[in-house]
Amino acid sequence: MRPPTQRQDPVRSPLNEILGSEGNVRILRVLTGTDEAIGRTRIAQLAQLNPAGVRRSLDRLAVLGLVEITGSGRNLVVRLRDRHPLVEALRALFQCERRIFDEIRQMARSIAADPSFPAWAVWVEDPDAPSPGTLDIGVLGSANGIDDAVRSVEDRYHELEPSLAVHFVVHGYTDADLPAGNREQTERLERVTLLAGWIPLSWRRESGGPILSHRDLDERALDLGGRIADLLPNDRSILERALKWIEERLRSTAYPQLSELDEWRRILKELSVRQIQALLREESERATRLRQSFPFFEVLPSTGRGTMRTERSS
Repeated sequence: MRPPTQRQDPVRSPLNEILGSEGNVRILRVLTGTDEAIGRTRIAQLAQLNPAGVRRSLDRLAVLGLVEITGSGRNLVVRLRDRHPLVEALRALFQCERRIFDEIRQMARSIAADPSFPAWAVWVEDPDAPSPGTLDIGVLGSANGIDDAVRSVEDRYHELEPSLAVHFVVHGYTDADLPAGNREQTERLERVTLLAGWIPLSWRRESGGPILSHRDLDERALDLGGRIADLLPNDRSILERALKWIEERLRSTAYPQLSELDEWRRILKELSVRQIQALLREESERATRLRQSFPFFEVLPSTGRGTMRTERSS
């Protein structure tokens, strides 16, 4: 559609200006997701936008009375202006959008939680050039189990299509499609958004953020290990549930990280809580390797996950 030649009254039709560009929508998606003031650079990172473009959009949204910009220089921060009559409606709109993706994520976790599920990971494909109303789902499994895994995911996700107004297309991958493959395939797989299961750290991305380097991922895994270590003294059942989860996985289909899971099983059975805490916080080569295969996340209490979602099943 060509741009309209006749303008409408911005007082009667303010959403034309507020939601009139994808940049504005991305910025509002970030701002409605927090009650805190946030810097422009961080907004640009989370919205995956050019900082200069973010600055222009924010200035326009400020003129429209939708955002408040305070401070200066590096201390400049932005927040939604709660007194604007459309703010609550916008918050509800983006909250509904987030609930849709939460349902997609929860379905993946439900599928992957079944010990008989013949696959290792479920993710959302790279969103480059997406088809409107279609979401591509990737499934990673062994060569002899991937067909059954794809059918299982297709059946479950097709149940969601009427209520979410989304068409799901499921793609299966085996070891032959991993980073040893061609460069184009490798780059595409590095941009997936993990929903459930296990996937090499080099494939992960921060939800709503840029692709992370190996160093960044190791640092985030170290932070996650520290968070888990902090939870253990008050909830030792985490260790029991993690051990049970490992036992179920080792009894199920072939797994690409069997040696790591077996090592974690020995650690959980033989080491004291203090020793496990020390290992989770340790910066040795062995600890770094083990942190790439955490058996804890799926069994953590929901209150302990918080920002850890992006490190595992985000």
